[in-house]
Order: sequence, then C-alpha cells, then structure tokens
Amino acid sequence: MIFSKLSSYFEKMEVTSSRLALIDILSDLFKHSSKEEIDKITYLIQGRIAPFFEPIEIGMAEKTVAQSIAIAYDSTKERVLKLYGKLGDMGLVPAQLSEKLKVKSEKLTVGEVFEILTKIAKTSGEGTVEKRQILLSDLLKKLDPISAKHLVRIPLGNTRLGIGDPTILDGLATAKLGDKSKRKLLEGAYNRTSDLGLITKTLFSEG
Repeated sequence: MIFSKLSSYFEKMEVTSSRLALIDILSDLFKHSSKEEIDKITYLIQGRIAPFFEPIEIGMAEKTVAQSIAIAYDSTKERVLKLYGKLGDMGLVPAQLSEKLKVKSEKLTVGEVFEILTKIAKTSGEGTVEKRQILLSDLLKKLDPISAKHLVRIPLGNTRLGIGDPTILDGLATAKLGDKSKRKLLEGAYNRTSDLGLITKTLFSEG
C-alpha cells in the first residue's frame, strides 16, 4: 500500500467521532492491506513501530521535529515553532509548508516509510539528534501534505486518531471474520501476546 493511501484513511479516522464509523473505516483499511504490510499498518495506527512491551521508541522532541521540518521545507526552526504555536498541531505545519512549496511527492510504500521510522528509532551514538533530523527531513521531502501531516505526529507520540486497541480488534474481526462480535476470538490471543501487529499478521497469513 502507498503511504499516501494509508494517510487518507488516517485523515478519515481523525475527523470521525463515531466508534461504529471508525470500525467501518478500519475494516475497509484492513481489507485493502496485504499480509506483508498488515503488521506495520497496525503498529502505525497505534502510533508505534513495535508492540508496547518492546523498548523501541522513535521519541523525537518537538524542537527536533521542528528542525527536521525546517530543513525539509527550506525554512527555519523559529518560523516552524511560531507556526506551530499559531496552529496548535505540529502535523499541520509541514502540511501547510508543503502545500505552499508545491512539493512533488513520491509514491513511497508503507514499508519504506516504516523502515525509515525504524531507522530513526534505532539511531544512537554521537550525533544522534542530527542524524534523526536528516532522516525525517529527507522523508518529509518525498511526501504529499496529508502524508507529511500524519507522519510528523508519529515520532511525537500524538497521532490524533483516537483509536484504542479494542476498536482495532473490532475492525479486524469485521474485516477478516465477518462480524465485530467475533472480537472475543482475537482478544484471547491479544491477552496472551499484547502484540496487535503479531495478531494481525498471523490472522492474515494463517487464518
């Protein structure tokens, strides 16, 4: 799946308050996902790149992300932070700057974006902050405004999707088992593993 398509689903989720409607959106997303990428999509819905029990965090501070945005769109960190203060959402900043610059986006896949986010999280040692800034800015340069908006929120730990694990399980049950009432069949596996990505990948691969 192209990351921009996943971002379009995120866009729908963000403006949807009805839990039943969210389940329908998730179900449709899962139906259009392949078994090779479903675990990655699930983690990204959670705003993560790994299950919660794994000590892998992207964890970038607002000022670090602001510098990445500044580099990507030929701006300054001060201007980005000022715009952030005005808009109240860091995700809206690259969306606005990208729109103005008419950035030509590339059709990056979910897997490609996930790989770079993982690389950012695993970057360590001397110059870590600068390396992470460059990785994120290079990625932003390749994304359309909506994709950039949702991408930036992930390392900040605020996806603004308002989706809990039970809702994801409902969407999964609807997509693969035909009825959200069958969520209980998945809850047992979740209680044992605490890993939604593993559950979705197993369900898609083995049933």
